[in-house]
Amino acid sequence: MTVRELALDAYTRVMDEGGYSNIILNDMIGREGLPANDRGLLTEIVYGTISRRLTIHFHIRPFIRTKLKRWQRNLLDITVYQIIWLERVPNYAAINEAVDIAKKRGGPQAANAINAILRSFERKPLQSYDGIRSSTARLSIEASIPEWIISHWKTHHGMDGAREIAMALGSRPKMYIRTNTARISRAALVEKLHEEGLGAVPSEIQADAIEVGGEVLQSKFYKEGLFSIQDVSSMLVNDALAPEDGDVILDACSAPGGKGLHALEKVRDGHVDLSDIHDHKIPLIEAQAERLGLANYEAFQGDATQKDYPRQYDRIIVDAPCSGLGVIRRKPEIRYERKAEDIDSLVALQLAILSNIKNYLKPGAILVYSTCTIHQMENENVAYTFMKENEDIEFDPFTLEAFDFEGPYRQILPQEAGTDGFFIARFRKKEKQ
Repeated sequence: MTVRELALDAYTRVMDEGGYSNIILNDMIGREGLPANDRGLLTEIVYGTISRRLTIHFHIRPFIRTKLKRWQRNLLDITVYQIIWLERVPNYAAINEAVDIAKKRGGPQAANAINAILRSFERKPLQSYDGIRSSTARLSIEASIPEWIISHWKTHHGMDGAREIAMALGSRPKMYIRTNTARISRAALVEKLHEEGLGAVPSEIQADAIEVGGEVLQSKFYKEGLFSIQDVSSMLVNDALAPEDGDVILDACSAPGGKGLHALEKVRDGHVDLSDIHDHKIPLIEAQAERLGLANYEAFQGDATQKDYPRQYDRIIVDAPCSGLGVIRRKPEIRYERKAEDIDSLVALQLAILSNIKNYLKPGAILVYSTCTIHQMENENVAYTFMKENEDIEFDPFTLEAFDFEGPYRQILPQEAGTDGFFIARFRKKEKQ
């Protein structure tokens, strides 16, 4: 199969069959044995088309005057993406291959329909967004983010703030790695990565983070366990947690284990329990811990809303299930999968987890609650509700130096430092009176 045939297959599996873009692409790349250039093009087309889907439909819709099959519409989507956004791909190449694919799949009639639509589209200038009267609807189309999300951001951050968030989440994400400081210093790791010809720049946002370029998963130093892949905003959970030697720590919603293993890298004489509701994900956590060369941990299955944990903890991480609106540039399909009505059930789940987990805090112990979303109901609202419903729980301030922040909770917006959108709150269980 050609790269564009693979892209059509992957795009269809994500948008029509509910697949996860990263898993589908990783499996496809591994199976097909594609060279680097083809891997890059495949990834660009699939992620780019998913990310721009609403915008693409806005531009191509006026040119579709006949009933098309779903695969034909998907083929138009990936081709229009190339025409508008991929300058290195000549229009004729993208269109000609789309016509060839259509002919293979549907015969001459399907090929003629695709050819006519794309040729007409190519000849006309792109229609302006100015004709969309509603500012919310206009930004939704421009940023390819559903209106209900834009409307929420507008309510809490203003229209200018909503635009900044949407545009930031439409940019290409940076890649960060987390230094395994149990085995190597950040400065030494940067030197090793440079020796491999990989771009590596120490981050000013978090002390263990390195911004990288290139295929770092192919690095021998990844295989040797000297670093993990993790966005820098997620690493800030460890700054709020502030683990100390000897701490006994729980990562209650752990898979694939990043935050709990980050804490384990910091506590020489401590212990970390890593729990997750999905039993099949426990081996993933164990595999990461083994790769990193870490000991003094236990990984086990457990529903955090009702699990009877084996001990009391000095510190607990609850990286709660959430709507994921802060990571839509890495998981672009999330924006279409989530619905406004999902939020109430997520809030109820988050509070149920916190209400159970707090029973396993020692008096005076720390609980850090985090999400990878930008939604006030799941973040500030959950934090205040949890505290108000539990008289033995209080806010506990922490600092994030890169954001010049000190306080009990912080919503990190993607435009602030080019990170994922993230929320972190810190609580303390009151000492017994």
